[in-house]
Amino acid sequence: MKWLLESNRWKHLIGISIVSLFGTILMGIGCIGGMEFKDVHHYNGDHIPFKYWDWSAWDWLDCLAGFIGGIIGQAIQLLIVYLIIKTH
Repeated sequence: MKWLLESNRWKHLIGISIVSLFGTILMGIGCIGGMEFKDVHHYNGDHIPFKYWDWSAWDWLDCLAGFIGGIIGQAIQLLIVYLIIKTH
């Protein structure tokens, strides 16, 4: 769990949990890709053309934290839907 506290990975987990709670896990995966693309763009700067980017800045542990958050958010959403259906 030490890797989760490094950098801003806990923000990925919480943020994608919220996105997946109100949307879906697929929406969360799209947001993960967008966040990582933004990080790589920030790492490379505006002056370097896209085809010459250094893609080693892509952080797979950030993606993993986001995927875990997506699963948590979708599970909570399904639990809420189940409880609503069960009470009616």
